[in-house]
Amino acid sequence: MGTGIYEYGMVLLTGLLSAPHCMGMCGGMMSAWTLQAKKEQVLPAILAYNAGRICTYILIGGFMGFIGSFVSAAGQLVGIQGVANLLGGSFILLWVFRKYALPFAAWSPTRLAPVQRFITAHQQKAGLLPVFLGGLLFGFIPCGLTYTMHMKAATTGSAMQGALTLLSFGMGTLPALLVIGLFAIGLGKAVRRRVLFVANGLAVAFGLLAILRGMVFNGWIPGISPWLW
Repeated sequence: MGTGIYEYGMVLLTGLLSAPHCMGMCGGMMSAWTLQAKKEQVLPAILAYNAGRICTYILIGGFMGFIGSFVSAAGQLVGIQGVANLLGGSFILLWVFRKYALPFAAWSPTRLAPVQRFITAHQQKAGLLPVFLGGLLFGFIPCGLTYTMHMKAATTGSAMQGALTLLSFGMGTLPALLVIGLFAIGLGKAVRRRVLFVANGLAVAFGLLAILRGMVFNGWIPGISPWLW
């Protein structure tokens, strides 16, 4: 069961609804790079930063989908189908309800001293290339919602579908970061809570659908529809 167009749409919507989180976490990091630009170069700088960030998302999504394909293949050797769906869906639910996550942050290249020196040295430099490189590096910093999308990419069991999943999510996050970069607009706490509640609800849906699909692969429950499980 591949990832359907409707599912990419759900991922895109999750990215849109993650706006309050993106404004709080990514907005400050992006501003550290883009505020150095001249007034007429602010929009190109914002786009360059986000292009770098989304490129990293695509790379990670492809990698996670690739890993998912191996996990599923290993499961088939012991007679269990759809292991990537079962594990990926379980990890999504563990993050949403228990805030448990795999230690991706510890593996981020931004923790390396040479990378930190590079960031410090290039943050003040003019031009779009340093901004793009900054987006590439900061795209490796995991947060809760990107983590769930990493797990969602793994459930696809395909490098291509994993990359498209993170591309969809990255494009969904873009409008919020464009707004904060151009106008420095924030949202009230009450609005942020409501919107993030819906985004987390979609994450739960992804986790449950992944687990149900894994159960269908094994014949434990009947399939309902290619659009669901």
